[in-house]
Amino acid sequence: MEIRRYVMGEVMTNTYFLIEGKEAIIIDPACKAEKAISLLEGYELKGILLTHGHFDHLKAVDGLYRKYQVPVFLHKEDEFLARDKYAGAIFGMSAYISCPTMPIKEGKMSIGSFEFETIYTPGHTPGSVIYVFEDDIFTGDTLFHLSVGRTDLVGGNERILRDSLKAFRDFKKDYRIHPGHEAETTLEFELQYNPYL
Repeated sequence: MEIRRYVMGEVMTNTYFLIEGKEAIIIDPACKAEKAISLLEGYELKGILLTHGHFDHLKAVDGLYRKYQVPVFLHKEDEFLARDKYAGAIFGMSAYISCPTMPIKEGKMSIGSFEFETIYTPGHTPGSVIYVFEDDIFTGDTLFHLSVGRTDLVGGNERILRDSLKAFRDFKKDYRIHPGHEAETTLEFELQYNPYL
């Protein structure tokens, strides 16, 4: 599986294109839909995964859905953030979705030729999740390099986030960590140096 990271949008959000042969899925499309569509040229989009419902992680969703009619996966607890222009806004900036979404359930999932595991990690938002693919974890705004997601926004809860972070201690091998913002890292490094872990 090939992973392509693009830093996009007003708050420098990491958008990930996962490529397997000619199939693709997108995690957190933060750009304008036209940009995402141009990057998909030559590939068949199979689905969109959202780590949570904040505006900066879903900007291209409606446009991509209109063109490709693929499933959009979002945890039900973050529907109110993703669909309300103001609830998911940050720094006065906002975006929201109107397309249908598929509810995320914890455990193993598959989209096209992609197989992965979804783990529920609330705290940054009520419906935050992480996605585990082979040797890679896409953490959204739950875990960053040497930090974690803020909990002072709508629906955030520091105590719940601290409980969610315990999941990272249970992994049995080193993973590459692909966060929603800033630099990529490894689980081994974060377990050793991240003060929140």
